[in-house]
Amino acid sequence: MSDQISDQINENSYNIAPFLYDIRGFLILTFAYRNTLQSQIRFFSENLKGHHLECAIGTGTFTAMCMKYARKKFKQNNFHIVGADYSKALMDGARKKMKGAELVIEDLRNMSFDDETFDTANLPNGYHTIGGIDEAMSEISRVLKPGGTLYMNVLLYPGDGFMNKISKKVNDYGQSIGILNRPYTREEVLESMPKHGFHVNETFIIKNCIFIKASKA
Repeated sequence: MSDQISDQINENSYNIAPFLYDIRGFLILTFAYRNTLQSQIRFFSENLKGHHLECAIGTGTFTAMCMKYARKKFKQNNFHIVGADYSKALMDGARKKMKGAELVIEDLRNMSFDDETFDTANLPNGYHTIGGIDEAMSEISRVLKPGGTLYMNVLLYPGDGFMNKISKKVNDYGQSIGILNRPYTREEVLESMPKHGFHVNETFIIKNCIFIKASKA
C-alpha cells in the first residue's frame, strides 16, 4: 500500500465526531491493550513538565485527564502544553476541552517546530497507529532538548488465551479501518530507540502494552 493511500485511509478513519472517537478509544483500551484508563493517566501525567509536546492529542479528553491528575499529584511540576494532531475533526473537540493549551495541526513525521524546542513529550497510544513511525520518532527527538524525556506506550502482539483472542479481533478490525498500523514486539521497539537518539530509562509491560520512559541522548 502506498504512503499516499495509507495516509488517506488513516485521515478518513479519524474524521469522526469527537465523542465517537472517545468511545472507540475506551473500547480499544479495554479489549486490545487490556489496560485501565487510570493506569495510563498515572503514567503519562508524570511527564507533564516544562514546555511539553503532547503528540497525537486527538480530542484532548485523555490529556485533560492527565493535566487534572498532574496538578493534584505533581504540584511541583509547572507545564505548558502544546498539543499536536493532524486530524482537524478531532482538534475541534480538543479546543473545547484544552483551555490554556496551544493546539496545532501537525504531521508528527514532519513537524514545523524548531530544533530542541521542548523539555518533555508524550506519545500516548499513538506509536502503533502511525505509518512511518521511524520518521515520527526522529522528529520527536529533533524537537526535544538534550536530556528531554519522552513517555510512550506501544501495543504488543497479543499472547494466548480467551481475552487475547478478543484482542486479536479488535486489532484486525483496527487495521481494516485504518486506525491501527500494526502491533509490535518488545524487542523491536526497544532496539529502535537508540536509532532515533533515545536512551531507554525504564520499561514495564501491562498485558498487551509496553510503557517506556526515555530521554534524548
